[in-house]
Amino acid sequence: MKSPNFTSQILASTGTFTPEQIKNYYDAAMRMAWQDGWYSSDKDQEEAKTPGYKHIALGGSDTVRGGDYDKINYEIEQPWVKEIWDKINPGLKLIRHYLNGHKQHQPGGIHIDGWTEDQYTVIMYLTPNWQPEDGGSIEFWTPNLTDEMRALAHGTPWGLEGEAGKDILRAYYPEAGRVVVFDSRIPHVARSVETNKFRVSLVFKGTTKGFVPEAEPVADADKKDWYIVTN
Repeated sequence: MKSPNFTSQILASTGTFTPEQIKNYYDAAMRMAWQDGWYSSDKDQEEAKTPGYKHIALGGSDTVRGGDYDKINYEIEQPWVKEIWDKINPGLKLIRHYLNGHKQHQPGGIHIDGWTEDQYTVIMYLTPNWQPEDGGSIEFWTPNLTDEMRALAHGTPWGLEGEAGKDILRAYYPEAGRVVVFDSRIPHVARSVETNKFRVSLVFKGTTKGFVPEAEPVADADKKDWYIVTN
């Protein structure tokens, strides 16, 4: 059986929001109560929280991976977050959303966000004036799939360890306002921030199950580019 074309399931866009809007979103995020987070790796969930990683849980649940999505039905409480999601939603039913923050010299670990083909992750970067020399890029790697995993890839859990293969599929630095949409099963990693800037990312996790096309989820004129193709 032919393995999925994961490169085609990584989409990126900029220019949806003005610099002023992005600055306002960043300021709103920085006014919130940040907590210490975890090193981002499926293999290191037991590691203690560290001040180098910051996190704010905004809503939803991460306990339904591939499970009963009907139990997840909530409204986004923060008006500015809802404004963003209404603009960039690529056609997903929202499962969970949160804010992540990375300080200098705090790399993440390679991991996956989901285990089934209906799950996608949407990330928007909020820190203004981010430059390539600031580091903090996100890298997407080929999955480390066995032949058996490839045969079961469609709709079946695989790569549960989040291990990566030998090649980088794509990489993006976290330019302010950049939105990245990807298949949650693709191994990825946030690289170290190399300056004293604070990398803030707003993360949405969702599923194509239960999506109602009539809802017109994407407000852009270019919304056709954001629809997720699942067949």
